Amino acid sequence: MTPLQRSRVGATAFFTVNGIALFAIMPRLAQIQADLGLDDAGLGVVLAVGTVGGLLVGPLAAPLIHRWGAVPVASAAGLLSLPPLVVLGWAGTPIVFALALGLVLAADAVMDSAMNTRALEVEVVYGRSIINGFHAWWSLGTIIGAALGSLSILIGLALGPFLLLLAIVSGAVLAVVWSMGAGAVPEGEQERNASDRGDAADMSRRQAFVTMMASGGIVLALFIMGAILVEDVPARWGSIYLTSVSASPDTWILLAYVGLTTAMTIGRFTGDRLVDRFGEVRWIRGSMAAVVVVMGGALLVGGPLAFVLASIVSGFGVATLFPAAMRAASRLPGVSPAMGVALVTWFSRIGFVISPLVVGFIASAAGIGWGIALVVFAAAAIIPLSAVLRSRVAR
Repeated sequence: MTPLQRSRVGATAFFTVNGIALFAIMPRLAQIQADLGLDDAGLGVVLAVGTVGGLLVGPLAAPLIHRWGAVPVASAAGLLSLPPLVVLGWAGTPIVFALALGLVLAADAVMDSAMNTRALEVEVVYGRSIINGFHAWWSLGTIIGAALGSLSILIGLALGPFLLLLAIVSGAVLAVVWSMGAGAVPEGEQERNASDRGDAADMSRRQAFVTMMASGGIVLALFIMGAILVEDVPARWGSIYLTSVSASPDTWILLAYVGLTTAMTIGRFTGDRLVDRFGEVRWIRGSMAAVVVVMGGALLVGGPLAFVLASIVSGFGVATLFPAAMRAASRLPGVSPAMGVALVTWFSRIGFVISPLVVGFIASAAGIGWGIALVVFAAAAIIPLSAVLRSRVAR
């Protein structure tokens, strides 16, 4: 295996382990809620408090990457996320759970930026689009993680021992990737990265933020927030919508969620070929136009089957958006790739916080259908906003 191939395998390992670890507790949220004695509102508050860790620590990722490099930072952040992940399995109070979750998501925010920076370093050397493939492995990791969490319930494995076992295996993988350096990129790419780190050393985070916003970052931030709405709303609110339009929603809810996540995974595994074949901007505009038509039509029809089909189209259509935003962020003039990726990742986390608040407000005021309709408006907005991606595939 060549050093470049090891680089690609190592970056793939980062994405896969990250997806598995983050989503392994999802099937057990109901059990966690019961164990902590929380109602729905209380669980929502605990989860929201946990997200603060990522928002606070996320901007620190770029200086760490500039100082140590993407591979050591991604490895160390992944390893640091594992002890608090284990604590989640034995948390006896909501406060302990929220604090542990905050530490997990803080480390995840740094790992997210570092592994995307590494993936884009490797992509530059390949000279063609491969970033969607890395995100495909993350999506597959989330499916594996959720499946493992469900399996642990079926076999009666307590949450604490399950997360401890998961942490041991994940830690071993990360340690191996770190020890092998995930493969060295060619010398020319190392020199370019070193130059980027040197240029960034004298730039404060505030200066980088201002420079990024002035060089297209505002449009890119709007783009990523629109992408979050298209991805997050059907997954998070689909069950509520289907309950309102179906007398027996459980099967439809399962079909919609599995359809969306599977379509997104397939869309990412095929995304690099589609981007190379049609062009990134053209593909994104076409896929978002399809989301506008199909999701808008499903809401007008109002039936569960129509919404399931629309969720599948949305999952496939949104698959390449986040990787495209990461690539564009790493090419913004005036800031280093790591700084651009870290700031856009931070905006995406803000989007995941804002999205449920906006949808909830609209749903309360006008009905869940209008809340879901945000997907249509966001997809329509992405069509012109995708112009920010032009001429950013190669550096």
